[in-house]
Amino acid sequence: MRRTLAAGLITLALTAGSGAVPALGADEGEVHPEWGMTSAPNAVLKKGCKYYTYSYDITPPEGTWNLETFIIGPGGKALFNDAFLGPYDPEQNTARFRICKPSTRYGRFTIKAKLSVQNGREYVEGWLPPSTFRLHRRHH
Repeated sequence: MRRTLAAGLITLALTAGSGAVPALGADEGEVHPEWGMTSAPNAVLKKGCKYYTYSYDITPPEGTWNLETFIIGPGGKALFNDAFLGPYDPEQNTARFRICKPSTRYGRFTIKAKLSVQNGREYVEGWLPPSTFRLHRRHH
């Protein structure tokens, strides 16, 4: 049920906005470093389609929160997105994303995360600071 609700919230958020995952360098709104952070370790970009991990650690304002995460590849290509919903999901979590080597390239990847909070009639939203990681070739 959580994933269905979260997917519905993402659909609403994307259709209400531009309809696309945020591009690198776009003016997306206020950044709130006090709300938390994302991170992912550097890794080897493996053959085929593989799972990689990333983490988030948030301290949202009071209320029901929704965290949307976006993995952006080299050149600003949107590769993956997910959503987490409080109180169903923890405020600290490690999640997985799947990338297929044929559809991306080695380089720097960015994690963007948008936090939305509803507390009664009060609604706030903003972005966590973006974080980056590298997927590189296997060293021989």
